Amino acid sequence: MQRSSSERVLTTAENVLAAVPFAVVAVVAFVNVISRYFLNASLAFTSELTVNLAVWMVMMGAVIGLREGAHLGFSALHEKATGIARQVMTVLITVAILTFLVVLLYFGVDMAIAQLDSGRATPSIRIPQWLFTAALPVGALFGVYRTVQASRAGFRRSTMDSQPSEEADR
Repeated sequence: MQRSSSERVLTTAENVLAAVPFAVVAVVAFVNVISRYFLNASLAFTSELTVNLAVWMVMMGAVIGLREGAHLGFSALHEKATGIARQVMTVLITVAILTFLVVLLYFGVDMAIAQLDSGRATPSIRIPQWLFTAALPVGALFGVYRTVQASRAGFRRSTMDSQPSEEADR
């Protein structure tokens, strides 16, 4: 299937927003291990940074899972159903996921704005906290798009399943 350039850009953005925090966490954790081994001193900022970057990794990992259809819990029963039952399940699953993502978007934006307004920063490294909290609304927006995309694909499969095949006509 040929992907549009905007789809490739979106996929690349999702991958980068997941991979960069992962790479930073890996490097920081490695440096901390080396520091403990050779200097017998732990770097205090590493746990703060890794915990906060984990929010970005989790949110973008969930979006990538939606994009790739890797959320088995959402699809196991859905894949077994056919016809109208599958379409109803597609609607229910889509509504449930979208409801969760919209709530996450609303409260994520609210929290990030409150942190921005208050000037709140992380205790050790003094990075503005809203930069990490922004993962919630950003991930929710990407997730809404990928959920709608997956839902449309689910409806296409449902309608194809309910239509007679060409072999049945022979």
